[in-house]
Amino acid sequence: MHVKIDKRLIYANLIFNKEIKYNENIVLHPIKMSKIMDFQQFQVSITLYKDSLFQEKDVLKMTYLDFLKFTFRNKEFAEKYGMPILQVYFDFAMGLLRMACGEDAKIEFKPKSLDFTINGEEITPEIFDDIRRIIILQNDIDFDIDEFINKDTLEALEKAKEFEAKKRKEKAEIEDYIDSLIVGLKVTEEYIENMTIRKFWRYIKRINVYDSYKILKTAEYGGMVTLKEPVKDWMTSIDVADKYQNLKADEGELRSKIG
Repeated sequence: MHVKIDKRLIYANLIFNKEIKYNENIVLHPIKMSKIMDFQQFQVSITLYKDSLFQEKDVLKMTYLDFLKFTFRNKEFAEKYGMPILQVYFDFAMGLLRMACGEDAKIEFKPKSLDFTINGEEITPEIFDDIRRIIILQNDIDFDIDEFINKDTLEALEKAKEFEAKKRKEKAEIEDYIDSLIVGLKVTEEYIENMTIRKFWRYIKRINVYDSYKILKTAEYGGMVTLKEPVKDWMTSIDVADKYQNLKADEGELRSKIG
């Protein structure tokens, strides 16, 4: 019986950065900050809203893995959608798998079909989706495999995110975040290098929440301001609610196209 991979199922492994044993042949490791640059480049390959962006009937019917194979070196299809990098998404996905499975993992390909195995295990579309889920959760990637967003809504979301970024004005690169965490935690660069990506971003968020909490509490105790709502404790959940829920659509429109 196939069990759907979700956060609750693997949470005990997540909180202490433990590897996750998918089966006898495949073990997935949380990726460390030392590989953050490659990770940021490769992760786009498993976080594509395929059904939102490519509404061709044949493509809609494809599994995610079959779609990656279909786009491999497919310059014409990539140019059709103005996404030249799409033709190397399969390469990116394989790079991500190598990082997640570890240096000792043996990944072998059949050049023509692009079928591949990990430590002798044939990777089916179903197994690939399970691995995607684990990598997304294990490394705190902001993406939901099961979520459908139609094309117009997806474009609206991107514009909303751009607008939010412009409002903030400040721009921070990964090096700025690393420097900030070193200062905030009083640790070394080597310590950050060996930190998992998931924990790194959780610490960044937690420090921001803590700083805001201290400022608001100080103002409240000093009688400087009257707050409309109680100050949220800094130790509560840092998971962000979906700010764009009102823009989301259900998947009925898409399913009617597949037929």
